[in-house]
Formats: sequence, C-alpha cells, structure tokens
Amino acid sequence: MEICRGSRCLKVELIAYSLPKEGDVDKLVAESGAISHAPEFRELDEKRVRHLIELLRKLGHESVFEHACFTFRVEGISRVCTHQLVRHRLASYTQQSQRYVKLKNPKFIVPEAIFGSQFEEEYMELLEKASELYRRMVEGGIRKEDARFILPQGVETKIIITMNGRELRHFFSLRCEKDAQWEIRNLAKAMLKQAYEVAPILFEDLYKKYIENYP
Repeated sequence: MEICRGSRCLKVELIAYSLPKEGDVDKLVAESGAISHAPEFRELDEKRVRHLIELLRKLGHESVFEHACFTFRVEGISRVCTHQLVRHRLASYTQQSQRYVKLKNPKFIVPEAIFGSQFEEEYMELLEKASELYRRMVEGGIRKEDARFILPQGVETKIIITMNGRELRHFFSLRCEKDAQWEIRNLAKAMLKQAYEVAPILFEDLYKKYIENYP
C-alpha cells in the first residue's frame, strides 16, 4: 500500500492541443470568430487576435472557442475526484480500468484533514486491510472486477481528459473556485496553468483571477 498526502502525487500534463497550420491556438479561435464578418479573416495580427477574443468573451459568443481542443494526462488523483470530473459531460475521458488492471500495490489519496486527527491510525489500518484483502482475493481466484469492490473511493487512478476551449473555460470557472472540493480544485488550477501557456489570450482572464490574484 502506498499513501499520497493530499495532492502531492498529482501529475498533470497537457499532451495535445489544437495547432493550426499557421499561427497558434489564439489565432485559430480569433479566425473562427472573424470568418463570418471579415473578408480577409486570415490577416490577423496579435493585436487583432486579442481584440476579437476579448470581444467574443465579453459578448458571450463562446461557440467559436469550441474549435480549440486540449488533451491532458492526469495521474495521482482519486476516484472521488474523477466521479466529480466526469459530470462535465461535454468532454472525452479514458480512465484506467480496475476491471482489467491488477493493482499490485494500491495507492490511496488521503486528505490532509486526516493527518494529525484522532482518526488517522484507524483510517490507515482500514486502508491497509482493504489493500491486503484485495490482493488475497485476486490471488485466490476472485476476478479483479469483483475484488475491486473492497477498495475505497480514495484509491488512486489515471485518466485522459479532452475538452474544447469553451468547456474548459466553464470547467475552470466552477472548479477553480474556493468552494470547489480541494482535490478537483487543485486539478483544475494545474490544468489552467498549462492551458494558459499555449493559449494565453483565451485563458488570460481566468489565469489572472484564479492563479495570479487568487487569495
């Protein structure tokens, strides 16, 4: 059994994103917004790209943001977190299967609140017992798809996430807030930082709100 304290095992990597033949992600979004109005929609300099994206955002015309897609690989999160994550339905997910993957040494995400509390020892004992029973059941012939029922929701998982720019902005606006659950909030902020690196204009307002100016 392995323990991950809070989000210390969280790993997020932006592994793919929309990259047009000319320009970058922001230019792709701006061109998508300009095509219905501008005869020379490809002739957009950086100033014009920024103006268009900020105007579209202000007017709420965010359908053009859907032309940009972002794919993340995530490790070190619990199934508690992914249960929340997949509620964002305008996205694509592929998660590690407990039916096919044998967890030889289960890893558990443990909230910071447990450490130092009166429940810490009992909590860890239960995780150890669940991990050991899972191992013995699999070795004893119980199918992995049945043995997994004993594992707590805090068991670590891995997942691939793909969202378009519009849904990603919606995800950030909900899950980066202070009242979001701590694990998915940490995930969302890590994703925001990497999305901002490749599309700084598209995500600038959210980056300033939740990363630069976050209390």
